[in-house]
Amino acid sequence: MNKFYITTPIYYASGKPHIGHAFAVVYADVISRWKRTQGDKVLFSTGLDEHGSKIEEKAKKENKEPQKFVDEISQSYLQAWKALNISNDEFIRTTSEKHRSGVLEFVKKIHESGDVYEGYYEGLYCVGCEDFVLERNLVNGLCPDHLLPPQKIKEKNFFFNLEKIESGEIKITPESRRNEALAIIKSDLPDFSVTRENTKWGIPFPYDANQTIYVWADALINYITVLDYPDGEKFKTFWPADLHVIGAEINKFHTIFWPAMLLAAGLPLPKEIFIHGLFTVNGQKMSKTVGNIIDPMDLADKFGADATRYLLLSQFPASEHGDVKAEEFANKYNSDLANGVGNLLERTFTMLADFRNGKVDKNSPVDVKIKNAAEEAEKNYAKHMENYRLFEALADVFSFIKALDVYINEEKPWSLNKNNDPKLDEVLAALLFGAEKIISWLEPFLPQKTEEAKSYLEKLKRGEIKKGERLGLFRRA
Repeated sequence: MNKFYITTPIYYASGKPHIGHAFAVVYADVISRWKRTQGDKVLFSTGLDEHGSKIEEKAKKENKEPQKFVDEISQSYLQAWKALNISNDEFIRTTSEKHRSGVLEFVKKIHESGDVYEGYYEGLYCVGCEDFVLERNLVNGLCPDHLLPPQKIKEKNFFFNLEKIESGEIKITPESRRNEALAIIKSDLPDFSVTRENTKWGIPFPYDANQTIYVWADALINYITVLDYPDGEKFKTFWPADLHVIGAEINKFHTIFWPAMLLAAGLPLPKEIFIHGLFTVNGQKMSKTVGNIIDPMDLADKFGADATRYLLLSQFPASEHGDVKAEEFANKYNSDLANGVGNLLERTFTMLADFRNGKVDKNSPVDVKIKNAAEEAEKNYAKHMENYRLFEALADVFSFIKALDVYINEEKPWSLNKNNDPKLDEVLAALLFGAEKIISWLEPFLPQKTEEAKSYLEKLKRGEIKKGERLGLFRRA
């Protein structure tokens, strides 16, 4: 049995989850479920990054202690992931004692390596990004993401020497994101701060009482603290990570800073980092000010968990940046789910029930054109799933669904039944074969609905479906 360790980024606990957060966790969940069907021993981790000056400011504005603030945010994430039927094995929080002790062990390791040095930083810092920014990247003097002027600061930091990364190798996909990482390395990237001097909400730096471990250094270490680093059995079993799923906005932290830190600590690098594109909503970046943030809980309430998962993953290829048009969710739900897979399975199961009481002649051959179409779809689906191209894998499934719809309209099984044509058994065998393939392919994406379909089909085969009892997989929105 192969092990497979997959992570999402740990989301910053400055507010409730939106569809950008939900996209990454659903993406990782589908891959996790698919890997389990392949017989792999999977560990799937997600969680929250709960330290830093931005959290301090947010909590202060709400007249709350930082810990109480992040406790409430944590609950909102746990509720959202439950609503989306996320199958994570771990949920790490950076305020936990488990994480804190692991971070201190890791920082001790890289400090002893000689790759951390003391120095002074003078420049611009964006609290919203929790990152230092270059003046040349500002737009009219403002951070382009938060539209606020950065703070000019001068403080003592402990820095990490990024020359370490030159000796490491790591797979970064898609190729465009790998090229971005290489361009960053070649752009005279300054060394990475390991500590901050004036931030109190975080893990104290053990070598200087006036310093706190920088929130990004703290957060990245979650990928091993969740495994009980340094001596836990999970760490020994699952590290290195097989796949980090992250968004393009945090490319440099994961493809440059994190590998550099691991090399300094003498630890193996993650095998692959998959970097998905960024979301806009109706052409604009998601923002409370604009009012275009989409709450995944609202989608789950309206469409259900499985449909929400599908709607998030079928908008555009994850390798690209994409624009979400919220008003089109209902149309896509109806066309793809209610009128697409739902209608096909309903028609197939209804004909099996009405024409043969759920029984198909086991000796009836499957029509060769349906068999060939299924083999082609399965080959493409497997290739895309192995390369984490979920949008493309879904396209393979829905292409086959259309092929079955065409087959039904061409063969007209209702006419074959009316005329007592023996070919009906062959057609029904092909439809049952196709339906079972579709259910198995969609299982990682639509775990609840495919379980309903499998349960209904088993009852149908046993002759337990009463007249008029329908599957009703997806109702029109």
